[in-house]
Amino acid sequence: MSRYTYLDIRDEAVKIIQSAFQNKKIKISIEAHAGRFTESEIRRLATKTPAILTSLMQVLDGEGTDNSECRFISWVLVRADNKDKIYDLGLKLTSLLIPVIRTVPNKSAYNATDVKDIEAENLYTGTLDNINISMWAVSWTWKVRSTQLPEGDIAL
Repeated sequence: MSRYTYLDIRDEAVKIIQSAFQNKKIKISIEAHAGRFTESEIRRLATKTPAILTSLMQVLDGEGTDNSECRFISWVLVRADNKDKIYDLGLKLTSLLIPVIRTVPNKSAYNATDVKDIEAENLYTGTLDNINISMWAVSWTWKVRSTQLPEGDIAL
C-alpha cells in the first residue's frame, strides 16, 4: 500500500498545471503557495509575474469512506504594462488555466476521480491597481479516494 500526504497531492496539482503550460508561448512562473496573500507579499511576488500559484486551501476528509475532497485555489497574478492598462493578460491566463484544471487526470497516483466546482473570481481592487497588479482566484475541488490515518498519511 502506498502512503501519501496532502503535500504530495498539492505538489501533484502544481506539476499537472506546470506540464500543461510548458508548450504555451507565455513565459510564466508556476509554483505552489501556502495560501492567502498580504499586500507586501503581493508586491514581492510582482517580480515573478505573470504567475500561477496554487494553494491547497481545504481538505474534506471522507472519514474512511474513500470520499475525500481537496479544495484548491490557483492564484493568477499579472502586472500591467504600458499596453495593458486593463489587465487583459490576467483574463487571458485565467481562460487558459480553467481548461487545464477541467482536464486534470482522473487516474492520478492518488486515485482522483473528478474535478468539480471550478470558479474564477476577479480580485481587482484599487489597492492592487495602485501597484499595477491584477489577480484572479480560480478555485476548484479535486475528489480523491483516500482515508486519513491517525499519523497523518493517506492510504490509497
